[in-house]
Amino acid sequence: MNFVAIDFETATSGAGSICSMGICCVTNNKVTSTKEILIKPEPFEFNEYNIKIHNITPEMVINQPTFDKYWKEIFPYLNNRIIVAHNASFDINALLNTLTLYNIEFPTFNYLCTVKLSQKAYPELESHKLNNLAEALNIDFSHHRAGDDAYACAKVLIKILEDFSLNTLDELERMFEIGIGNIYPGCHIPCTKKKKKAKSTNQSNYSII
Repeated sequence: MNFVAIDFETATSGAGSICSMGICCVTNNKVTSTKEILIKPEPFEFNEYNIKIHNITPEMVINQPTFDKYWKEIFPYLNNRIIVAHNASFDINALLNTLTLYNIEFPTFNYLCTVKLSQKAYPELESHKLNNLAEALNIDFSHHRAGDDAYACAKVLIKILEDFSLNTLDELERMFEIGIGNIYPGCHIPCTKKKKKAKSTNQSNYSII
């Protein structure tokens, strides 16, 4: 299966305060590339709690481009791809709020959440947090580094695909009865743990936190 795993770190509790993005590309269930981008958030604010989590300081990003300046580089990784994130509601919300902040049209992609998938695939595990899940599945990574988190997320999905002999998004959807998330210009249909019909939301309704 071909997909792209993403992860965002934020400077504050605001969903649009992205200060780092991790991107991990997978082709035929093999990781082909992993990268991490440092991003200057707007407004340029950090809180100590977030810094303690990801160790990204204002000094590290003050001279980096803002998200809109990176968009031409980021767009091909997302558009018309299968996107995967661990706790996807956080990462997708961060992405959509940031796109709305810069008045950038949403790309088009399907997405799924490895938290929801792993809860169904490995219900016997006590925790499905990324660090605990990675330990249980023997995945080595540095937690709360966006590139590493995206890599670990990718490896979790690869492990699920291998353990259940699955090859496509449709097979994942049928096996685990999950609802695949959809993004396209002006619309967001969230992914769900149980397959169901979700109501679309107009892009203009997204608030910048």
